Amino acid sequence: MKGRLRLAAAATAGALALAGCGSMVTNQPASAPGQPASASSQSAYIPTTGILVGTNPGDHGLHPAWAADAWQVASAAGQSGARVVIDRFGTGPGSSDVMFNAPLTSTDGQNHLIVQAQVTHAEDEMVRAFGKEQATAIPGPTDLISGIQKMEDHLRELHAVNPDVIVFGDAVQTAGPVNLADPVQLADPSLTLEKVKAQGLLQASACRGWNVYMVDPSPAGFSGLQDEQLREFWREFFAACGGHLVLWDTTLIFPAGGQVPPATSSTPGHRKIIVPLPASVLFVPDQAILLPGAGRILGELCRDLTSTYPNATAQIAGYTAAVGGGDGMALSQARAQVLASYLEACGVSASRLSAHGYGDHDQIPGGWAVNRRVVVTLQVR
Repeated sequence: MKGRLRLAAAATAGALALAGCGSMVTNQPASAPGQPASASSQSAYIPTTGILVGTNPGDHGLHPAWAADAWQVASAAGQSGARVVIDRFGTGPGSSDVMFNAPLTSTDGQNHLIVQAQVTHAEDEMVRAFGKEQATAIPGPTDLISGIQKMEDHLRELHAVNPDVIVFGDAVQTAGPVNLADPVQLADPSLTLEKVKAQGLLQASACRGWNVYMVDPSPAGFSGLQDEQLREFWREFFAACGGHLVLWDTTLIFPAGGQVPPATSSTPGHRKIIVPLPASVLFVPDQAILLPGAGRILGELCRDLTSTYPNATAQIAGYTAAVGGGDGMALSQARAQVLASYLEACGVSASRLSAHGYGDHDQIPGGWAVNRRVVVTLQVR
C-alpha cells in the first residue's frame, strides 16, 4: 500500500546534518616511501553518502520521482562537500556496479563564482550517474542484502564514519536465504532475520553508524500490514549490524533525524504474528478446496506451529470480497475450517486452533483480490 504515514522526523538544515556523516580520506599525493606524511597530505574528514539504486523492472514508473530525490541529495552534498558513492542492487552479487564515487566539492576554485561552478558541475555529474544507474533493469530475484554488503565494502575502504545510506526501490528480498514475498516469512521478521545471520550474511558492526533511508521499499499492491512487516524486517536488520533506519517512505526527506519505531505487534512476553494468505494461492476459485501448490506455504506454517512456536495458538479468520449475491459467510467459514484441518493433520493440536468465517466484513483497501483471504494470527507467549 503506497499511501502510508511518513516515518521520519522533520528534516534539518542540510549542511549541518551532514556534518557528522563522513569519511577519512585524502585528496593529496602520497608521501615518498619511508617518509612521514606531511601536514598537507594528512587524511581529511568529509561527509559521506552512499546510494543504492534498485534494478527491479517494476520500479520503472518511480524513476521520475527518484530523479528529483537525487537532486535533493546532490544539493545537500554540494553544500557540505560530501563524497557520494552510487551503486546498484539487483539479482545477486554480480549486479553491483559502482557508477559514481567522488566528493561534490570544488577542486581548485580561486573565487566564489569558480567554486560554485565547480560544485554545480559535480552535482550535475552525480545526478547523471544516478540516472544511468536507475535506467538499468535486471529481472530476477531481488538481492538487496548483497547490495548492502557491497556498499559496506565501499564505505569501509573510504573509512566512512556515520554515513547516510539511501536505498531506492523494491526491498522485498527474494534471493536466498530468505524470501520476503512468502507471507509466512514476511510475517515473522525476527525469525526470518535469524536465517540471514545463520548464513553469515549479517555481521555485527558491519553497518555501524549508518543512517539508512529507504524510498519506495514496498511494491505496488502491498497492504498496510505487509508494509509494516517489511519495514520491521529491515529495521531489525540494520539495528543488528549497528545502523539505524531513519526513514521509510515514498518521499525522500534528506537529511532527516530520528529513527523509525519498532512495529506495534509485540509487547513484553507476548508476540502476535499475523500471516495474511491470499485465497488465490490457496483455494480453487469460489470453493473451499486447496490448490495443489498450497502445501508449500502451509507447510512452512506447520513447521512454525510444531517446531518454532510449539506453544503458540493460531486464530484462523476467513474473509471474502464484497461483490454482491450474499455475504460470503459460509465460504469464508469453510475455508477457515479447511486450514484448521490441514494444520491439525500436520501435528498441531486442535486445542491450539480456532477457525471463524467473517464473510465480507472488515474489507481492506486494494479490491477483491486482497479481500479474498485467510488470516492466521499466531499468539506467541
